Amino acid sequence: MESSEILVFLNITQAVIAFAMAAVAAQMGGNRLRMSRRILATSFAALGTFHALSMLSFWLAGQGPQWVLTRTLVSAASQSASIIHLVFLGIALYLTVFRQGLRRGTFRLSIAAAVVVGVALAWPGAFDAAGAELRTTLRVGVRSLITTLAYAALVVLMARHRPNSGRTLGQGLVVGSLSILAASNGVNTVTTLVRDWQAWGADVTVWLQLFCLVGVMALAIAMLVWVQERTQAMAEAKTLTAERMAHFDEDTGLPNRHGFLRRIDQGAAGGAPLTLMTVHLQRYPMLERTLGAAWAREALQRVGEALVAGRSYHFLAIGRIDSDRLAIAITADGSLADADVLARRREVESVAQGLGHPVGVSFGYAVRQQRESVESLLACACLAQEKAEAAGMHMLRFEPEQARSDADEVEIVGALYRAIGEDQLFLEYQGIFDVATGHLDGVEALLRWKHPVQGVLPPGRFLPAAERGGLMGDIDRWVLDRVCRHLRERQEAGLPEVPVALNLSAASVLDSGLPAAVEAQLRRNRLPPALLELEITESAAMHDLARARDIVDALRALGVRIALDDLGTGYSSLPHLRELRTDRLKIDRSFIASGDRFGNAIAAAIGVLGRSLGLDVVAEGVETPEQFAFCQAQGFSKVQGWLFHRPAVRWPDGQHIAPPGPDAHREGGSTPV
Repeated sequence: MESSEILVFLNITQAVIAFAMAAVAAQMGGNRLRMSRRILATSFAALGTFHALSMLSFWLAGQGPQWVLTRTLVSAASQSASIIHLVFLGIALYLTVFRQGLRRGTFRLSIAAAVVVGVALAWPGAFDAAGAELRTTLRVGVRSLITTLAYAALVVLMARHRPNSGRTLGQGLVVGSLSILAASNGVNTVTTLVRDWQAWGADVTVWLQLFCLVGVMALAIAMLVWVQERTQAMAEAKTLTAERMAHFDEDTGLPNRHGFLRRIDQGAAGGAPLTLMTVHLQRYPMLERTLGAAWAREALQRVGEALVAGRSYHFLAIGRIDSDRLAIAITADGSLADADVLARRREVESVAQGLGHPVGVSFGYAVRQQRESVESLLACACLAQEKAEAAGMHMLRFEPEQARSDADEVEIVGALYRAIGEDQLFLEYQGIFDVATGHLDGVEALLRWKHPVQGVLPPGRFLPAAERGGLMGDIDRWVLDRVCRHLRERQEAGLPEVPVALNLSAASVLDSGLPAAVEAQLRRNRLPPALLELEITESAAMHDLARARDIVDALRALGVRIALDDLGTGYSSLPHLRELRTDRLKIDRSFIASGDRFGNAIAAAIGVLGRSLGLDVVAEGVETPEQFAFCQAQGFSKVQGWLFHRPAVRWPDGQHIAPPGPDAHREGGSTPV
């Protein structure tokens, strides 16, 4: 076989290999490195095109001078394809190594530059019969030089790359195959451009093409292995990132709740000694807003370090289980656990004092008793911490009674939620009487619950749980609706109009939609606003005094009367009377029922204050003739209590004050909603 035939065979083989590699790269699955694989496929397709067009140009060279223009265009296309192969191969390697995006327009600019270079290499001397030497120099020598430099640059790029996981087989194969191609094209450059070497250049052409064939085959295999390795590395990195995001807190680097629980499961068997301790940083959201996220992160990290520092022999795991709460697991129980927890508490409190700003901390811990699950034990520790903080304590150990009380509350709230819809609630009314005339001045609506099992329950048995469970808004709306409905029924029956007072919770006092809801009820039932009196407490208004004032003013603008209930308890303050413009003051029953001089003095002072402000003063909880005599002596305008009227479903129509003797029934008292 002649040398020319061998060259044709080798070029065709290289073209077939390049096109096959392009097809394989284009069909590789998965989303990772998808763009790099497409660019790689384009690069090998351009390489195959270069070899195919080179053979076509070689064939056209022997077909006569009439094919000069066609041969020139084909040659320019082949040179451009060679440059595109080099550029796109470099881009593919760059993307897989650095995993960075490319600037917009990079591909268009690369193709345009390749076409310009291809034309520049193929056009000079194309139409000159004596320009064979120039054509060879440009099309073979300069192109080989460009190819050599490009492959050499890629060899340096790959050789300098040091992956985090270490150098791999694919990287070595790419370096080796590119080195073969760079060396082959380098020798071809020398034998073409250096005059002293041109004499034996024809003798090594076949060998150079053979080496190029080996290089192309090796590069195809190397790029497949390299891309697969990079795809696997990216998949593993993404898995590790997802694993870290799922089990670690981004701000502090500590395990999150899931990571914390997983570490405990891995390190403590079901029956092993285990104690979980939680630490709550009080007012953390406010501190984060005012002092900055960096300060807040540092505070959490320092508290976490204090939990672990110096006591590693019982330490098992630590984590950030909430935005403002850390937890630690120790492999101890009994007295060892108590001592360990106490020591860690002291460390944390010392660190909290040194943060530069006052940071309150509260603690709770739970000790495994009967193979409790880790999740259950953590919930118990959190419950103990919440109970401690609510009681103003620093630390509390979990006891089963705490969980039982919470379970009872959950049961009450759930049953009460159903009771609202099943009409188990009802109202009783207690009269409020004018001391001077003895006439009925109004009634107060008192909520009761006819429990299907426990019977009739007073509000003190269920309203605290309802308030913590977020049901007070629904209950207030129910009471308002029933009161207005009863007033309308009395109107339709031709009974005397009697004003009704009803209590509002803190949730309703601060609800900006309350005035509109009251106005709608009055309009729907065609009631005069003066028949409705809404009682609020200072403690309810204290959550947002300015907002409560605006809502009270809006209610008074409707014509509804406002009473300040339980005056003298909670956050009593004279500025509150100025801010909350009310129509009536109600003295808490504790001052009337106490019978001591301090309680009587406070009640008398409230009476004087009310009269000086031109307000009605109502004494609640009047149960004995002596208490009634005290109210008369102090000039209270209204009284309310079991001495005159016991709460009942029936209204005390037209009743006058007619107090019984000294041995009157003394149990109970006015119990507001």
